[in-house]
Amino acid sequence: MTAASTELEPADVGWPDDLPGRSDAWAEATRTTALLVLVGGRTVVDVRRPEPGPGAYGLDGVARFGDEAGQGLGLAFEPLPDGRTRQDVASAQKTPVAMLVLAAASRGLLSLDDPITGHLGAGWSACDPADEAEVTIRHALTMTSGLSDALTRDAPPGATWRYSLGPIWHQAKRVLEAVTGEGLQAVFDDWLGAPLGLVESTWVRRPGIAYLDGQPVEALCTSAADLARLGQVLAGRGTVDGVEVLPAERVDELCSPSQDLNPAYGLLTWLNGRSPLLVPMVEEPIDAWLMPSGPPDAVAMLGALGQLCLASPSLGLVVVRLGGSTGGLGGVVGASVADEVWQVVPWSALAPPADGR
Repeated sequence: MTAASTELEPADVGWPDDLPGRSDAWAEATRTTALLVLVGGRTVVDVRRPEPGPGAYGLDGVARFGDEAGQGLGLAFEPLPDGRTRQDVASAQKTPVAMLVLAAASRGLLSLDDPITGHLGAGWSACDPADEAEVTIRHALTMTSGLSDALTRDAPPGATWRYSLGPIWHQAKRVLEAVTGEGLQAVFDDWLGAPLGLVESTWVRRPGIAYLDGQPVEALCTSAADLARLGQVLAGRGTVDGVEVLPAERVDELCSPSQDLNPAYGLLTWLNGRSPLLVPMVEEPIDAWLMPSGPPDAVAMLGALGQLCLASPSLGLVVVRLGGSTGGLGGVVGASVADEVWQVVPWSALAPPADGR
């Protein structure tokens, strides 16, 4: 059953009155548990279709409960008391990690061009120490480390772009802990949670992917509301409700092409309106945008099974989608679902804000 609340009616922003109903129908057809659309920080669509209890989505996108939920790699979820959902957002967590790294750089705690070894010491990878020492934080954030998912060397750093399905980019979390002396949750709460008012975001261990020491990597479990607040950081170039969460130039760095190999990728963040495009598990570039149906300036946090947060700075628009999937992994990073969302949300009817932001 759907529960919904809005702060703006669709007609207030020039959208059809039946948009919530059509959005709900799309959510039901795609196993979506949450679809949240904000314009100028105010809610226009809030579709809530929580699962009946806690569980996990398998790689096929189907919800499993009880003993079944703990079998194999999956994305945990739980319904919240008010009809909303909190869940593991998969690789949509990458952008918040990049935000934290840039916040650390702004505080003078690190430079993106620091070797990872300089903060973690030798042995964080399965490479020869000399090869390992060449990999920088920037290489990890741009998918150009040259390391395989087993953390062995496949190519010199910076020579290739390859989307990491293993623990290489997760090293950025350990670097954050090393430079702050705090755990990941504490850093997140201090630098993002407190200024944004996030109350439903927790970092947990996800079985199935581990660091070399055997510890499972961290996963961000959050709600659509909290994820949308993180999206507002991108839409507002670092400032949300008058509070500067990140300097504008850092957000610009996050949301600009980070290397020449894949112009559709920033710092752990996907970029629309750029081609050619490299995507996971496809060797050849694609002469297309990541989300052809979306605004050219859209930036995206994308995760498996279609977990996503999309932001258009020019339109002041943020879209969040959580849930399972009818199409398996959803293109691994959820790009196919993201393009579908832009076909549901009538973004082209929005006029850019008067200040151009």
